[in-house]
Amino acid sequence: MNAYTESSTTRYCIPIRAIPLPALLVDAKGGLLDANPELRKCLGLEDDPGQWPDLSHFLLSLEPGELQTRLRQCPHNGEAVEHRVRCRNAQGQPCEAILHMAGLGNGLYLCTFTRLHWMWDSHKEQPDARGLEAQRWRFAVHGAGDGVWDWDVATNEVAFCHRFAGILGYTDRELDHSFDQWLKLVHPDDLRRFSAELQAHLQGDHDHHAAEYRMRHREGHWVWVMSRGRAISRDARNHPRRVVGTLSDIADRKQIEEELRRMATTDFLTGLPNRRHFLSRIEDELARVKRKPEQGGAVLMLDLDHFKGINDVYGHSTGDAVLRHFASVFSSALRQMDLAARMGGEEFAALLPGTHLQDARVLAERLRRRIKSTPAVHQGAIMAVTVSIGVAELHPEDGSSDDTLHRADAALYRAKGDGRNRVEVARPPGEEGHGEDFL
Repeated sequence: MNAYTESSTTRYCIPIRAIPLPALLVDAKGGLLDANPELRKCLGLEDDPGQWPDLSHFLLSLEPGELQTRLRQCPHNGEAVEHRVRCRNAQGQPCEAILHMAGLGNGLYLCTFTRLHWMWDSHKEQPDARGLEAQRWRFAVHGAGDGVWDWDVATNEVAFCHRFAGILGYTDRELDHSFDQWLKLVHPDDLRRFSAELQAHLQGDHDHHAAEYRMRHREGHWVWVMSRGRAISRDARNHPRRVVGTLSDIADRKQIEEELRRMATTDFLTGLPNRRHFLSRIEDELARVKRKPEQGGAVLMLDLDHFKGINDVYGHSTGDAVLRHFASVFSSALRQMDLAARMGGEEFAALLPGTHLQDARVLAERLRRRIKSTPAVHQGAIMAVTVSIGVAELHPEDGSSDDTLHRADAALYRAKGDGRNRVEVARPPGEEGHGEDFL
């Protein structure tokens, strides 16, 4: 039985239902916490999540212990690892697929399936071993979806199979079989990089060609592809005469990577950018201030007042609702160019590009008043919410963003210590002392 609880996904607001591929959320032991409609249909899951088995139940090629090991090895930086697996649905129908796994933090892992190839229909007689191997071979050749190309460098002609053209929405007769036509279909922003990577192989700098880029589909949109190739014939001066390779549609993988990057920089509970993303952005902003100090830049550090009391009295579910309420009011009060983030717990931050200290103080005071006048409502309970705010300006002499954040934190601690529900402005660099933590 899985570790599903209703709050396990609503607490973190992980939007796997928006992923157009079969996707599921698991814990470190492989327990199913959530699954989007595509995955439920694909595996034939029961409507009641409490009846779902662990992910290992569906994986024929991974034992539970091996699955847990691979989950622990997943990166937590928005990148996914791929495994070719054999699996089955709830009715026992087997298939082969690519399983993508990525760590999301908090003991959560996102898994998605691509290139699912069902070996046979459950109601049909299962093939013998020889037939099974034949089906697996056909899957490897045809199911992988790769198009084959053969380039005669001297004549500039490219021969390719129907799958190559099909990836771009054409038949093989509709495309001009020339390398110039290929180049015309490459996205202008990717053309230089693609050409450079191909040229590096042609010149002998690399033993093969491999590149990811976008090509224009017949219907006008851009398709992410990967081409791989190798020169199989060279002349006496080592100039390539013939290059052969494959073209793969990697749109699904790129979509997964983009979703993982978004998840890696987003706080699951509030939907705001997380600490990692904020720290990356503030370093960029500090670098800009060092180049153009006259433009200014500022930081707000915010902490909800008496938040522990809300959790103690109303429970963590209500506390989560208050955090989401605060995040909504907080982010809506900022300008489009500003960045609101959750740093952890009840602590938030805002990055205000091109803003000098006095303007940042005015914005912070306006924000404080708006929070105070907008109570949170959850399950009939009305809860007053106030916030303490520390304001600091980015200075060209700051060695790193840590210096700026230290001053903002010190100002925040003063605001907490002086009665809460107030705004304090940081002292100039070198004058702020260490703050005391106020609950």
